[in-house]
Amino acid sequence: MAGQKERTHVREQEPEPAGFYENFLEYLKIIRDRTELPHVTKSSDVPWQVGRNGKSKYYSTPLKPDAVLPDRLVFRKTIEDRNGRHTHQGSLVILGLKGSGETLVDDVRHPWGPEDLIILPIKPGGIEHQHFNMRGPDDPAEWIAFIHVPYLEELGAELTKNEVYKEWQEKHSHMMSADDFEEYDDHYDLFLDFDYADWADYTPPETTNSLYDDLVVLRNNYRKMVAQAQGAGNWAVIRGEDLEYEINPQGKMKWYLHPSFEDRSMRSLLFYIQEIPPGSRSGKQHRQGGLVHYIMGGKGHTIIDGARYPDGPKRLEWEAEDYMAIPLSPEGCQFQHFNDDPENPAKMVVTEPSHGYELGWLDLGCGFEQLENCPEYDALDDSEKSTAI
Repeated sequence: MAGQKERTHVREQEPEPAGFYENFLEYLKIIRDRTELPHVTKSSDVPWQVGRNGKSKYYSTPLKPDAVLPDRLVFRKTIEDRNGRHTHQGSLVILGLKGSGETLVDDVRHPWGPEDLIILPIKPGGIEHQHFNMRGPDDPAEWIAFIHVPYLEELGAELTKNEVYKEWQEKHSHMMSADDFEEYDDHYDLFLDFDYADWADYTPPETTNSLYDDLVVLRNNYRKMVAQAQGAGNWAVIRGEDLEYEINPQGKMKWYLHPSFEDRSMRSLLFYIQEIPPGSRSGKQHRQGGLVHYIMGGKGHTIIDGARYPDGPKRLEWEAEDYMAIPLSPEGCQFQHFNDDPENPAKMVVTEPSHGYELGWLDLGCGFEQLENCPEYDALDDSEKSTAI
């Protein structure tokens, strides 16, 4: 109709999608908010799973939505006969818990028992390995593995399956054609003859002509270190019975991996067993977090506090076979362990990445302070106490 105004429909604009910066802020918030997740995983809440490589119980994985430290892969394995055999890069450790076992590492079998540490070193071409029980199916061997997943990613994240766990294969033959695993080929021919032992007598030059040369010297010194570990018998297994406990401000500890050790085949992790005497407690520390614990025996609790705990200190109850993770947070946290049994010691495995100069050693982003000593340290003679603090 003439003169009638036409109605104009204005379409509402859709909101602009959030850009990277906003999404990244949300991602960082998710990491910080992990302090609100359960810090202790009860062993009774974690089922055993039968997979291609054996029977395992997974405490922490990158796929676990409530993992406080999802970049830590921690799992127990029980072995009645043998597990599967596969090849992947090293930088991970396995602690014997029960029974008597052997681990095949690059065609050499290494025996182990409780409190022995199995090391899968970093090596060009990866490490082929398989685990065996030496006592028969009625007395299975058992171990627990600790893997810092970012290390595996930096090393290429390849896994080749060489032999499938028999029980899984019998039930899942229809899945055997799945291409989840890499097929081995000749792309490692460059390293087929590689042997760390060839570097045992390496002597660095007195001077170098470039910073590039300095990098090559660092590489060669690392190869020599691993060769020394082979010569010392620490290439694949460190015997717990060969180690002595020390009493330091944080507690009674037996060290397996430490940055000052030059006869180990890897230095990418700190690893020790801590024992808390009956009714006693550890020291108290302020630090960034990022430690994982497996309770080997006893029962107790941990008090954790900090800026990310607005309701005050949190009490974490634990007992044998539980897993506990100390979350990472910008301001760090304070924590202390207590043995609730007046008659028996508590024992826990503790491990964390060895950050070195790259991230400021223990300081990291929040500083490191010993806030309180354990009673056993305070009882030492002054001549036995720390000369560094």
